[in-house]
Amino acid sequence: MAKQNHDFFKEKKPWSEVKDELLGCYLKPYLQKILHTKHPVVYVDCFAGKGVFEDGKPGSPLIALRTMKECLEQTKMENCDIQPYFIDVNYAEDLRRNLHEFTRVNIVSGRYEEQITGMLSSKNGCNVFLYVDPYGIKALDCSLFDAFASQRFNSIELLINMNSFGFIREGCRVLGVKFGEDEFMKDLVEYDSTQLTADEKSKNALNKIAGGNYWIDIIEKKRAGEITAYEAEAEFANAYCKRLRESYAYVLNMPLRIKPGQVPKYRMIHATNHPDGALIMVDNIFGRWELMQNIQNEGQQSLWDEGVENEIVNEAEIEAKVIDHISQFTSLTRMNPVIADFYCICGVICRTKTVKEIYKKLEKSGKLEVQRTPSTTATGRASTFFADEKKQMTKLRWRG
Repeated sequence: MAKQNHDFFKEKKPWSEVKDELLGCYLKPYLQKILHTKHPVVYVDCFAGKGVFEDGKPGSPLIALRTMKECLEQTKMENCDIQPYFIDVNYAEDLRRNLHEFTRVNIVSGRYEEQITGMLSSKNGCNVFLYVDPYGIKALDCSLFDAFASQRFNSIELLINMNSFGFIREGCRVLGVKFGEDEFMKDLVEYDSTQLTADEKSKNALNKIAGGNYWIDIIEKKRAGEITAYEAEAEFANAYCKRLRESYAYVLNMPLRIKPGQVPKYRMIHATNHPDGALIMVDNIFGRWELMQNIQNEGQQSLWDEGVENEIVNEAEIEAKVIDHISQFTSLTRMNPVIADFYCICGVICRTKTVKEIYKKLEKSGKLEVQRTPSTTATGRASTFFADEKKQMTKLRWRG
């Protein structure tokens, strides 16, 4: 039986508010788009919890179900099929009580890692969305994520809550490196904290979570004093996202921290093979980041514009990075995959409209060729849109 931390569900913490908003605010546009594929949608909350916190605030199951209900009521598509599944090892009965107002809800009592493969084995051809918000890090088996990507779904997306700083803490413990950053852990509330020991079995467990042993070099740099725990967490988060890109084309992450300059308590990581989904998530991350900033600054306006990594945003640096990235595309390439790839490489440093504004400047200066379909408007004028969707397609090529 898994460890039960009953106090965890007593009240909803600020970072839980943000991560559940990230989920809810993404699900709506995701469902609005994905229902048009006319393939069934399979939504799985892999660590569903009770569904409701004791302070009355909704958990991720209620947020997801309410969003699904709203989308089904608003869509003009016929015969839409959304199949919601909620897995929990401890609170299946609480879920049944708290979700009683919804029909066709599948509640599974058991461990995610033991249930998920069988559950998805019959879902070929479906659009699958997994919300993976685990109790600790030990259930995050990267090989499972690889397997999901290779299965014959119509599409697959993951939204993962990774306790990246907790991983660094355990990496230090396993390799016998002095952690020395306990002050960063005092606000970290963990439902089921992972506790490993300095042995080969524990090292293999971390390899399984990370999808490789690249984390060892990061911890050794920490041992040598070359990097701090803060920098080790950031390096690990970037390396983990790079590892996921071996199976998913687009991987983004958002750090969750309650105080400015603080080491992230968690990282919300989004993985998809569809550029449109990645770009929706970029702007969603910025919307949630504004909420996170409001929490950090206790409602007071910051003197500087800051990015999701608490870095000072420099417009000139953003423009330089956009130009450096687009200059690699010397043959006509569809715009959305280009922009999505930019964010995977450079991080979520600005909204998508900022990148498009830079493209407009580059087109005007003659450095960027833009091919639009249709090339003219209904009145015969030259098209000027920067959209890449069903009825409007944009391709880009660097001229320099």
